[in-house]
Parts: sequence; C-alpha cells; structure tokens
Amino acid sequence: MQGRDAGPSAWLVATGLVGAVAIVYANAIGNDFVFDDFLLIIDEPAVRVPLTDGWEMLRYRPMRMLSYRLDYAIGGMHEWIFHLSNVIYHAISVLLVHGVLRRLGASGWGAFAGALVFAVHPVQTESVTYASGRRDVLCGLFFVAGFLAFLRARARGSWLALMGAGVAWCLALLTKEMAVTLPVVCVLVHWFERQRETGGVASLTAAFRPALVLPLLGLVVAVVVWLTSYREFTAKVLAETPWHGGSIGANFATVARIWVHYLQLIVWPAHLSVDYTHNAFPVSTSATDPIAMAAAALLAILAVAAFWRWRAGGLAGFGFAWFAVTLLPVSHFVPYVEMVAEHYLYIPLVGVAMVVADAVAMIEARAPEQRWALAGAILVLATALGARSVVRNRDWRDGPTLWAATVAVVPNCARARFNLGEVWLRRGKRDKAERLWRAGAADFPQAYTYPFSLAKLAYRAGDYDQAYRDIKRAIRLRPQDGEAWSLGGWISLHGGRPRRAIAFFDAALARLPLTEAAGAAKGRARAVAVAPEAGGANP
Repeated sequence: MQGRDAGPSAWLVATGLVGAVAIVYANAIGNDFVFDDFLLIIDEPAVRVPLTDGWEMLRYRPMRMLSYRLDYAIGGMHEWIFHLSNVIYHAISVLLVHGVLRRLGASGWGAFAGALVFAVHPVQTESVTYASGRRDVLCGLFFVAGFLAFLRARARGSWLALMGAGVAWCLALLTKEMAVTLPVVCVLVHWFERQRETGGVASLTAAFRPALVLPLLGLVVAVVVWLTSYREFTAKVLAETPWHGGSIGANFATVARIWVHYLQLIVWPAHLSVDYTHNAFPVSTSATDPIAMAAAALLAILAVAAFWRWRAGGLAGFGFAWFAVTLLPVSHFVPYVEMVAEHYLYIPLVGVAMVVADAVAMIEARAPEQRWALAGAILVLATALGARSVVRNRDWRDGPTLWAATVAVVPNCARARFNLGEVWLRRGKRDKAERLWRAGAADFPQAYTYPFSLAKLAYRAGDYDQAYRDIKRAIRLRPQDGEAWSLGGWISLHGGRPRRAIAFFDAALARLPLTEAAGAAKGRARAVAVAPEAGGANP
C-alpha cells in the first residue's frame, strides 16, 4: 500500500535521511578499534584472505566476515574503512525502513519521522559506531530488505519478489541468528493488512491467500531445520548458563525488567553502556519480585494499547508486534551470559519507527493545519536524539575512553572494570592495570578473571609468590579450569618448586582436552627433569 499523501519529495527524503546519518556519525569514522574488534578483525586471519578465495575460512556469521574482507581489500587494516562501511550500511537500512513505512501506508511526514528516529537514535550507536556491531547493521539491512520484498510480493503476487525475500532472509541468517523471526513478522503483517482490507477483525487462518501458504510454510520449516542444527549448541549453553535467578520464574521476571529497561532507553537514552554483565543488571531472584511484577504490569498495559491500535488498523499496533517478536530471540528462553545489550535493539527499533509514523499520522488527522509545527517538532526531536548520538560516539573513540565511560554508568560491572585494566596493560601501563584489577578482585570476589589475570601479571613480572596466591584463588573459584592449573604449574616451576609444579601439571592434564594439553605436558616433563624423584605433591 502506498502512503496516504505525497509528503516531501522522494529525493528530499532520501537526501535528508542520508544527510542525517552522515552528520550524526561523522565523528565515529575516525575512532579506533575497541573491545571485540581485536578478536574479530585485527587478529582474525579470515579478514585478510583475498576476496577471490570466496567462502574460504568463513565460518561463524560468514556474511559479516565477508564484509570485513571487502573492507580489508579496499582500505587494508585502517579503522576508518570499517567504520565508514558501518555508516553506509546503516544509511541503506534507513532508506529501506522508510520504504517499508510508506508501503505500510504511513503518510509522507510520518514515514520520514519514523525513518529519521531509526537513523539517529542513540541506542543505534553500539551497532553503527562499533566496528564489530556490523553483525546487527548488516543483519538489519538484509532483514528489512527481505520484509520489503515480501510486502511487494504480497501486493503484486510476485513469486520473484517472494524468492527475493527468501534470499534476503538467508543472507540475514548468515549474518546473525536474530533474523530467525522474519517469517513470523511476514505472517503478522499479512494478517494485519488483511484486517485493514476487510475493515474488521481478520482470522489468522483465513487471512492467507493460497499463493502465499506454501512459501510461508517453507520458511517455517527452514527455521525448524536451522534451529535443530543448533540443538547441541543450545544444550551446551543451557548447561553452562542456568536460569537467571536460579529458576524459570526468576528468569522471566528478569526478562520483564529487561524489556522495560529497553523501553526506557528508547524513551530516555541518557545512560548507555556497552556492557551489562556481572551485576551491572542484577537478576530477579523470584517470580514475585515486586519490581518485576510492576514491569510486567506496564508491559501488559502497553500490550492492550497495541491491541487497540491493531484493531483500529493503526500502524503502531503492528509496530508493537514487530518490536516484541524481533526481540524474542534474545529474551532468554535459552539463558546466556549477555542478558542485556543495546545492539539487540537494531531490528526491533524498526517497530518503534512504525509507532512514531502512526503517532504523526494521528496528529496530522486531528490538526492538519499544524503540519509545519509538526515538522518543526520532528526536527527538534531528531536534533536532540542526534546530538546524544554524537556525544555517545565520542565514548567509542578508544579503549580507555569506552571503558571509563562504561564504568561511570555501571560501576557494578566487573567485566567493564576488568577490560579497562586490560586496555591500560595493552598500552604499557602495567601498574595502572594491576591497581584496577586488585580493586576489582576485592569488590567482585566471585569474578574469576581478576585473580587469573593477576596471576599471569605477577608471573610475567617474576613475583612468583604473589602469582601463586592469585592462581590458588582463581582455582578455588573455578576448580575445573585446566588452564589455571597449568599456569599454577609454570608459576611453581619457575618459582623453584618442581614437586608442586608436577602436581599442578597433573591436575591440568586431567582437565584439559588432548588438543590443549601440550603446554602442560611439556611443563611436567621439565619439572620431572629438575626433580626426577618428585611424586605427586599436593599443590
């Protein structure tokens, strides 16, 4: 369906949206690599493989890695090319979002406002400003392109467009698994549009034309097959990460609070953080947690409002459904460590754009003579959001700035403080890193990374007594970690305690897989050579 009015010209809209992205993210292009950029880009051999080698070494999320390979082919390992590519992909996504809004019937000004909010909203900075956020931007681009192709197929009965939607969906899945929900939103929009066309409440089962049933079922079957292939991985995640809060009730009480937190960030993005792990977002310990119950009540009220707009044919009704459905894959039906992340909102924010477009439409309908005042309000809103994004981009400038900003927002985040120390260590400021880690070990006594890393730090400095104390603490926290036992062996060996070293290495060899046991075996042989009569002394 086309928009209800002409609105601003297409060229003016495209120029305005792309210009807004360029202005807001201009100061992100010169940022350094930070956080996982070292793991996923700088130290990843697959990035340096020539483009002519095709899919070689493309394993996990291959489309993201292929895009990095393209960046490297264009500009080498210069940060600016990776950041610029993120901005370009985001600009394309913004134009696609505008196309979706227009095709769903948003007015010219409504579609522009919704796409503009999607373009400049500060929660997008983690995806766009962060080079490793490419997974979300590129996945979002393919996801929205596939959805737009589906809308075209629905309107024109085009099998070619439907095939294009399927291809885009596959590309999105190869970029990030969160794209699994695309078939679901396609089903929902068909139901929603069918209700609009009939002017009443459409039955879900009666909403589909026969030409669309089989392709949609095919997509659903593909989802099931894809999820089945991850069965072992899912079982491993469940084994390593139990229900948050210790029970299924506490887990989903936490999820209710997480959803409200996301809504809070959308409405008031004042306090943004790259990390919410390790107490930065405390879990609920009971299904009857009062804060969680209040969060669930708020979500229920919003669900009623969404249903009202859905029944009225308002785009906000579908926007709320889009937001909820696309957020489900990261809502801890399978618990995992990263409970909260702002980059999870990249695709769900398309639903927010729909809500904005619908709100503008309602204002236009009630006060058509105030159109220029409405345009001014849209400009003020976009300016405020864009200014916050520009400020947030500065936090991503380099490692020390990013982690210092994170610690300021979430001081209870153990990983943020640890990573800040790691950045200082990488920059040669060993004393600064050690002071930060010692304080972290005192404040977060259950965080294994602090004593383990402090043990390595003391070992490299030749302070074997301190290294031994630290590694013993790390082993108490994680006794099944063979790497910690192996490090204890090397500390003891170089500290002049070969008998103790042999016991550490034996414990390491009992825990390490064969593919990772070579170092411990070598250390044990050295310890035996130094003290051949040594037995298995208790470490």
